[in-house]
Amino acid sequence: MRAGGRNLAVGLMSGTSADGIDAALVEFREDGEGACALRLVRHLHRPFAPAERERILALCTPRARLVDAAAMHVRLGRLFGEAAADVMREAGVGPDEVAVVGSHGQSVAHYPHGLPQAGGPGFTVQIGDPATVAAVCGVPVVSDFRAHDVALGGEGAPLVPAFDRAVFASPHEDRVLLNIGGIANITVLRAKAPAEAVVAFDTGPGNMLLDAAAWELSGGREAFDRDGAWAARGRPHDALLARWRRHPYYALPPPKSTGREAFGRAYARRLLGQARRAGVGAEDVMATLTALVADTIADGVRRAAPGPVALIAAGGGVRNRTLMDALAARLTLVRPWQRTDDYGVPAQAKEAMAFAFLAWQFVHGRATNLTSVTGARAAVPLGSWTPARAWAEGDPWTGEEGRA
Repeated sequence: MRAGGRNLAVGLMSGTSADGIDAALVEFREDGEGACALRLVRHLHRPFAPAERERILALCTPRARLVDAAAMHVRLGRLFGEAAADVMREAGVGPDEVAVVGSHGQSVAHYPHGLPQAGGPGFTVQIGDPATVAAVCGVPVVSDFRAHDVALGGEGAPLVPAFDRAVFASPHEDRVLLNIGGIANITVLRAKAPAEAVVAFDTGPGNMLLDAAAWELSGGREAFDRDGAWAARGRPHDALLARWRRHPYYALPPPKSTGREAFGRAYARRLLGQARRAGVGAEDVMATLTALVADTIADGVRRAAPGPVALIAAGGGVRNRTLMDALAARLTLVRPWQRTDDYGVPAQAKEAMAFAFLAWQFVHGRATNLTSVTGARAAVPLGSWTPARAWAEGDPWTGEEGRA
């Protein structure tokens, strides 16, 4: 595949929190030697309606019905396609000016080591039909980014570290890129270190645990703890915190990844039940859960980068002041933590930009899974290709004549 002179790509992302779709239009500049620079042209966020979000979350269980997942697969494809079309329209760009759309889709199952207690091959499932995305926005789509890595024995996550290294690596200092979405993950970029030295992994739950607790404790009136205000009024319960920190995931060495399967609503309800039986009030529960997220992120950072680091953060969790203050107090930082916004990458847009980057690299035939991160047996271009128009008409993207 070739770029045909077009240097724009759209990235689409809906994370484990399932709060909505982020679309980023990104411009790339190739240097002729395989490296590329990029800049954000336009970003938008399209929140899911509450009922739509509940339908998505209901699929994140082994008991979900296949027909419900199939229906939402196509429904999300339309929503992703509309988001791509909207971000292009807002930027004054037509589909024929955009090389590719990178659509991560919505993860509903991530079992890279097979189903617990059942064994079998690992698998990962992201819904959001790429054919529908391409039909709606009129641009070829790269999707299903995780599957090839899992097929090669990898975790299939995290995938953003290739983007982190391209954009944020420094020859002068060790940096940790932190993303606090539904799941929290880190990328450790040592100064002057090669790609094979990058360390990255999911540290554990992020917003999904705090959001689920806010929803349950408020009787469905609050979807999240705004600014961490609820947690700020409470105090962590030491015994519960120590008990919750014994979850086996935290002690696993990387490569490792996790998701809603381990830390979703069922897990949150189990912890809330333990708190109720211990007689712990709602504000102290939120303070304890916030401390758990801060502790597990900080532990992950310290194990991967024992010395002072520069912390650069993104994701919805950076808006939680209580969480970020707790995290900063647990780490040795070379300066106060920064947002990715300070480096030209808006926190809300970062992951969508990353999937535009992954799609751009795919069409240039470049590997984007860092084997040191995922544990896969080989580095490969990630994704599957969906054209935007019938082969019978000829495809200007590939330059090939129609086959009818």
